[in-house]
Amino acid sequence: MAETRRIPFITLSEYAPRIWITMSGCNLRCRGCFSIAREEVGDPMTVQQLVDLVDVSAREHFGRGLQEVVITGGEPALDRDYLVRLMWALRRTSREVVLQSNATLLVPRLLDDLLATGMDRLVVDLKALDDERHSWYTGLSNRVLLDNLAYAAPRVPMVVNTLLIPGFVDGDEIVRMARLIRSFDPLDLEFRINPFRADLSPVQMSRTPSDQELEDLAERCRGEYPRTVSSRSCLRESRGGPRKTWITVYPDGSTARRGLQDYRRKNLEMFKGDAESAGPSPPTR
Repeated sequence: MAETRRIPFITLSEYAPRIWITMSGCNLRCRGCFSIAREEVGDPMTVQQLVDLVDVSAREHFGRGLQEVVITGGEPALDRDYLVRLMWALRRTSREVVLQSNATLLVPRLLDDLLATGMDRLVVDLKALDDERHSWYTGLSNRVLLDNLAYAAPRVPMVVNTLLIPGFVDGDEIVRMARLIRSFDPLDLEFRINPFRADLSPVQMSRTPSDQELEDLAERCRGEYPRTVSSRSCLRESRGGPRKTWITVYPDGSTARRGLQDYRRKNLEMFKGDAESAGPSPPTR
């Protein structure tokens, strides 16, 4: 049991009283990942220090209570005890607490502990349904992940995200994802198809699909699972106006306004060695 986790920053919405807590470190090595938090970066923070940073930032920037806290990463479940303690502590600060995870570590016992804290929603990324493709893209099999999803779906409201990666994870495979999700008999689940962002990826392995490609595929998937949507990351954050930035708060309390290109620049600086190629060719169909 670690007393601290490395936290590179927390992020505040400019449209609603919403905060994302980014935890560094991840057990996957996704080839298209554009988050610096996949590495152990940031300052070690106890649960209390992190909650204090959230509380102070919310008061200073929103002047009122939080609507939502999203715990993301990296992978928050790398330290199970820390995550459970943080979830309990956040119940005092937010009307809604959401966990975003790759779900590979969310075994039933841990999920039950998180549900006991009153976790409101679980957001999961399903990178690929085919196990060989999932292993190539992430470095890990998806078999435990799929078991964890099957356990979680009837027990907690969920969002399952996948990426449309043309030529790699697309068409028929994503339709099969929708069919599998339906078989889980979910309590309250939305299946979101997001676009692979070639401009943000540290490796060049595909292209960015068009909005029409996203919607056409979503329509196919709705035939298998009606609650399927085509989406773009942080879409709800752009509905209030043209601004597409967020307020970053670092562990020392300093702040910066940043956008996606700022994240991309930092990412490429950190992973320039990975940016040359995607490595070995992906599995063929």
